[in-house]
Amino acid sequence: MMFDWLKGAIYIAWKDIRVYYLKAPNLTYGLMMPLALYLAFSVTGQLNPETLISGLVSLVILFGTMSIEAVAVVMEKQTRTIERLMAAPLPSVALVLGKAMAGAFFGPILGAFVLVPLTFLSGASIASPLLVLLAILVSGFTFSVLGVFVSSYARWTPEAQMYSNFLRFPMAFLAGTFVPLEELPGSLTVISRFLPLTYCIEALKEAMSHSFVSSVYLMDMGVLILTSALLVYISTLVLMRSFDQ
Repeated sequence: MMFDWLKGAIYIAWKDIRVYYLKAPNLTYGLMMPLALYLAFSVTGQLNPETLISGLVSLVILFGTMSIEAVAVVMEKQTRTIERLMAAPLPSVALVLGKAMAGAFFGPILGAFVLVPLTFLSGASIASPLLVLLAILVSGFTFSVLGVFVSSYARWTPEAQMYSNFLRFPMAFLAGTFVPLEELPGSLTVISRFLPLTYCIEALKEAMSHSFVSSVYLMDMGVLILTSALLVYISTLVLMRSFDQ
C-alpha cells in the first residue's frame, strides 16, 4: 500500500516537472532574481567565496522552487485538476509529496548550475561534495513544501505570488545571505533562527569547510527535515479542508 501511494506521488511529480518546470522562463526567473540581488550586494567585494557560494546557491534554490509551486497548485485549483488528483485512490499526503518532489527536483538542478561555475571561478574548495549535495537536496525539498504550503491558502495566482514574496524577500535579507548572522542585531538574529533559509546557508557553509559531519551540520539538517515534515502535515490538512468545501 505504501509503495502504491509513493508511486502515485512520483507520477504527480513527473507530471508537474513536464508541465510546469521544464520551461525556459522558469529557469530564467529562478536564476536571474537571486543573481540580481547578489550583484547588488557583492559589488564591494567584501564577501568571501564561501559566503558568496552558499548564499547564492541557497537563494537560487529558494526562488526556483517556490516560484513554480506558487503557480502550479493554484492553477490546478482553478482548473479543478487538483480535485481529480485528490479523488484518486491515494492519500492526500501523496499529493503534497508529489508536488514537493517536483520542486525538489528542479531547485537542486538550478543550485548545481550555479554552484559548479562559481566554485571554479572563485577558486573556492568544497571539503565534502557529498554533504553539499545532501544539503542542496534537503533544502530543495523544504523550500518546495514551503511553496505548496503558501499556495494551499491562495485562491488566485497573484495572491500566491504575494504570499511567496512575503516570505522570500525577508528570508533573503535576514537569513545571513548578504550579512553574516554575527553582524545582525540581536533581535534580528533571533528572527533568523526561525527561517529555513538560515539553516540551508549554514549547512552549505559547514559542508564546504568541513570534510566530516559536524554538530552544526547535523542540527541544520535536522531543522530542515522537521520543518519539511511539519509543512507537509499542515499543507495536507489545508488542501483537504479546501477540497471538502
